[in-house]
Amino acid sequence: MNTYKKFIYLLILMVLPVLANAQKKEKSIATCEFTVQGVCKMCKERIEEAALIKGVKLTEWDIPSGTFKAVYREDKVSEMEIHEAIAAAGHTTDQVATTDEAYSKLPDCCQYNDGVDKH
Repeated sequence: MNTYKKFIYLLILMVLPVLANAQKKEKSIATCEFTVQGVCKMCKERIEEAALIKGVKLTEWDIPSGTFKAVYREDKVSEMEIHEAIAAAGHTTDQVATTDEAYSKLPDCCQYNDGVDKH
């Protein structure tokens, strides 16, 4: 009987770590790249900051090309949520348009819809 108890104990010790690892979420890191409308350094700061929502690790927006890049955890945030956060800050992305209300809150030098580069 003593050998039987030892066997069960060892079996439990071997199975528990496997079960514990099965419960952990996969930390999948992803990158995305898309276009965001803006014109200046103030836009750059606003766009990059707006995109730093929970799960986003790194953001970068290039002024001349309008290209935005982010590194994020797919188990924490989706690419669409990043688009929505940027649009909420007043900047239209290639998938989500900002609202008139959010756009109107941008400083005059950051309003990009008139087609004239103010810098």
